[in-house]
Amino acid sequence: MQRSFAALGLWGLSLAQEAHRVAITHPGGSYNQEVAFLFPWVYFFSFLIFLVVAGSLAYVTWKFRARPEDQEEPPQIHGNDRLEVVWTLIPLAIVLVLFGLTAKALIQVNRPIPGALKVEVTGYQFWWDFHYPELGLRNSNELVLPAGVPVELEITSKDVIHSFWVPGLAGKRDAIPGQTTRISFEPKEPGLYYGFCAELCGASHARMLFRVVVLPKEEFDRFVEAAKASPAPVADERGQQVFQQNCAACHGVARSMPPGVIGPDLGLLGNRTSLGAGIVENTPENLKAWIRDPASMKPGVKMPGFPQLSEEDLEALVRYLEGLKVEGFDFKALPKF
Repeated sequence: MQRSFAALGLWGLSLAQEAHRVAITHPGGSYNQEVAFLFPWVYFFSFLIFLVVAGSLAYVTWKFRARPEDQEEPPQIHGNDRLEVVWTLIPLAIVLVLFGLTAKALIQVNRPIPGALKVEVTGYQFWWDFHYPELGLRNSNELVLPAGVPVELEITSKDVIHSFWVPGLAGKRDAIPGQTTRISFEPKEPGLYYGFCAELCGASHARMLFRVVVLPKEEFDRFVEAAKASPAPVADERGQQVFQQNCAACHGVARSMPPGVIGPDLGLLGNRTSLGAGIVENTPENLKAWIRDPASMKPGVKMPGFPQLSEEDLEALVRYLEGLKVEGFDFKALPKF
């Protein structure tokens, strides 16, 4: 129980430290840039209305305040057709302007982008799968994208309704079993963006996180070519044996889409910045704790714990998993949004 509270506290602290980096106003992608164009108009009209209403209220309150010499009720005035028409037409004009600007932005952000890089996004309880059908590549919980290249995400779910949301890049899209929703945008700024499931989906809905890694186009191409090449040398042969005996039934390391999916693909685990779908940083200590007892860190997770592993086997397994990566890419050094 104490370890469970400690793990949850660690997760809460990590999330609190990163919360300040999440902003829908960050112009990290073409989607957010279109939406951000609306904010100055909304702020302007809101401030204008506030000034008119608050100013009028202050003026009337001061001018028609009760005075000691007032003994009789002031004359009553009823109706002013011209004033009523004016205060009806002005709000109507403001609403029409905002409606037109919003409709333009909605049409723009929902328009398919020709030649976009397609990525199939699938939500599971409680993690995300990312498959690049045109590149023959697969990763889990961290979506790697090129800056300056339009992308189209085809989003679905294999169990319950989830919702895919990267505040710094684009808006929300529901992940619905049996259906495919789409969102297109162009990442503009390289960096590490934080994503969330925005639909209540079970016990660990709040811990169903992910990250989007946006790389410069040349670096992205190098990463893809290296990821598709022959796997890196085995970092620990004993760890590989432990993996085959305990983990291979649910997890693959081929970085490609298998016939059936049970758990996240681990072929690029060593490159990921986080573990457990974004809940803790990717460190050897956190990886050991996750393997020992994942449910204490993420209630409702379908992965069983492995408390029966000896300390030597666990350390060997961690060394093997950390070696599943493309050398020369440090995503943790990217700016965070």
